[in-house]
Amino acid sequence: MFAEYGVLNYWTYLVGAIFIVLVPGPNTLFVLKNSVGRGVKGGYLAACGVFIGDAILMFLAYAGVATLIKTTPVLFNIVRYLGAFYLLYLGAKILYATLTSKGRAATETVVPFGAIFKRALILSLTNPKAILFYVSFFVQFIDVTAPHTGVSFFILA
Repeated sequence: MFAEYGVLNYWTYLVGAIFIVLVPGPNTLFVLKNSVGRGVKGGYLAACGVFIGDAILMFLAYAGVATLIKTTPVLFNIVRYLGAFYLLYLGAKILYATLTSKGRAATETVVPFGAIFKRALILSLTNPKAILFYVSFFVQFIDVTAPHTGVSFFILA
């Protein structure tokens, strides 16, 4: 279907991508949390941060960083562990906030809207699920011998 644009096995990619997207990850949960807690504006800001983070990861995959990370196990592990540690940090922060708020009046700290975007961007850039998707899964369906591989990335995005 899109072979002339350098996309290999489009239907296989589509089925795989649907299954990957159906499993909610940290980005999805962050957008949902902000949509419920801060309304439409908070949800849109979180979604924009995730979108821009994914666009950056996609560009890095296009620029060849995916191949570099894939062929250098040490670098791949560094990226993977950085993402895991960031997720652990977020979880510990939430757990600490929950444990320290017991017995106190509910004084919820209101996070500025700009911070929502920034957190979503950082979460997206360090999300192990997204990194593994672009490094391992996404690049398998790009024909590197195609004349314009950028078009292939755009179609699959």
